[in-house]
Amino acid sequence: MATRNDTNEQTKAADEAARTARTVTDETARVAEQTARAGADMARRGTETAQNIVESGLNTTTQTLQHMADQFTQVLGFNGPQAQEAVRRSSENLQAVTQAGTVLARGAQAVSQEVFGHIQDRLTKNVDAVNRLVGTRSVQDFVAVQSDLVRDGLQQVIDTNKRIAEVSLRTADEAARAIQQAQGNPNQGRRAA
Repeated sequence: MATRNDTNEQTKAADEAARTARTVTDETARVAEQTARAGADMARRGTETAQNIVESGLNTTTQTLQHMADQFTQVLGFNGPQAQEAVRRSSENLQAVTQAGTVLARGAQAVSQEVFGHIQDRLTKNVDAVNRLVGTRSVQDFVAVQSDLVRDGLQQVIDTNKRIAEVSLRTADEAARAIQQAQGNPNQGRRAA
């Protein structure tokens, strides 16, 4: 009879420990999700601010260089069609650099969003993983759940890196097109690998 009471007490204690672990896990998940959202919002705002600063800086640089080019042509006495052509080409080149910079800033923002999305997903999945591990009743179940979690985590990293690479490649292609159009080579695409 003593062993039956001991077993019942152990079962009750194990159930209470599992409930406590689930409560702690749920609260941790809630806090982690709020933290991830706040971090993602801060990163998004920071990226937008950086993009605005880059665009503003490029616009200021373009205006300054245009003003310098105008002064240069006045000081050196360039007149006529050659001076106008030089100013036109300089203006087009500066505009292409500005466009490429804007494209790169948008690309950096997109990559940043992918990374923070990955972090948020990973936090959510980690909380779910803890819940799954807490719910196991044997060593074999624990090992099976753990190996599934490792596989899923690796797959998520691979998928996120693939998306980041695709965004990076798309951004580089767009920036290259902006520069190539200024050179008069709009049909020149990315080189074959």
